[in-house]
Amino acid sequence: MTFLHHPISSTFACEPIRKDRRADISEIERLAQKVEPSLSRAILKALQEQQDAIDLRALIKALKTGSAANVLNVLETSIGSAGKVAVEQALMNGAAAAGAATAKTVARITRTEFHFSVLNPGLIDWLGTYSFGLIRQIDNTTREAVREAVITGMKAGKNPVDTAREIRQVVGLTDRQAKAVANYRKQLETFHLRSKASGFGLGGQIDRVNGRQVFRPDKDGTPLDGIDERRLRDFRYDGQLQRAMETGKPLSKAQIDKMVDAYRRKYLKYRAETIARTEALRATNMGVQNAWKQAIDTGKVPEQLVRRQWILAKDERLCSHCAPIPGMNPKQGVPFGQSFKTPVGPVVLPPLHPNCRCTVFLRVYEPSQLSGPGPSG
Repeated sequence: MTFLHHPISSTFACEPIRKDRRADISEIERLAQKVEPSLSRAILKALQEQQDAIDLRALIKALKTGSAANVLNVLETSIGSAGKVAVEQALMNGAAAAGAATAKTVARITRTEFHFSVLNPGLIDWLGTYSFGLIRQIDNTTREAVREAVITGMKAGKNPVDTAREIRQVVGLTDRQAKAVANYRKQLETFHLRSKASGFGLGGQIDRVNGRQVFRPDKDGTPLDGIDERRLRDFRYDGQLQRAMETGKPLSKAQIDKMVDAYRRKYLKYRAETIARTEALRATNMGVQNAWKQAIDTGKVPEQLVRRQWILAKDERLCSHCAPIPGMNPKQGVPFGQSFKTPVGPVVLPPLHPNCRCTVFLRVYEPSQLSGPGPSG
């Protein structure tokens, strides 16, 4: 981890200046990617536990009363803070790995002994507060989706058994994702009436990068073509969709249920991966930040000479939301304890939004460099 660019200085026994930051930034991405799988599994398990906790019989009974309040009460008691321990552990692993790697850099450039402490009160407080907030956010998002599904299902006047199953299917998804699942079911129910399926790309291949299905996400992290083109569907059922169009014969309820369930499961997995990708990067960025804070607090590095620069992900997923940020802040970077200016207001650390892949680069300057015009970096 070398999120530090330093000139030769009398303050430290430093190494020569290195101009290339790419290797430094790749290290934080690599560490975040190592955390992603375990964090994704922990989040997916938490989302699945929410669904498994739903008492289908109690839900059907509540639906038969015709009272939305009764239905929501059944669901509210089922959705709890599941999986908090596993999520917290995965986040700690990411922060600890990044902090330990950063400590090695500090030790090397200062030629002193320095070790990252995972028992640092600041890091522990952040982790406890953040992991709890993350789980609560996941739970609250699920509640919003469930409430909308309840209201929609009851207004439609469907059979309580079918409505209960459909409501249970959206548990764990966001409101928008739940609506996408409901709309997919509607499309399948009339798929045999289509003369063509523009956008579906029946029989096509899934776009992948490094083995992972990719989409064009919007600012909320929602896969745009995942909704518009149903590319989160299970492609194994494309033959059945094609035959329904060719013969004009409706898909059976059993076929539709299987397709919708597969679509929902992939969406749930996608949601877990999206959260994990974003939060793994946040945890590792926090580990880097906390390691430098420890270095500053122990006198290894002078805080007044440290500047932080917001680094964009230079690839096909760079979004318009983050692109202006470097230009909104000084070229030399912001002081260590200062937030970055962003289009959404002050932000201490990336990520800025779901699927954001921005990082922070730390640099130590000579006093004379900070009193004059800033370098271009």
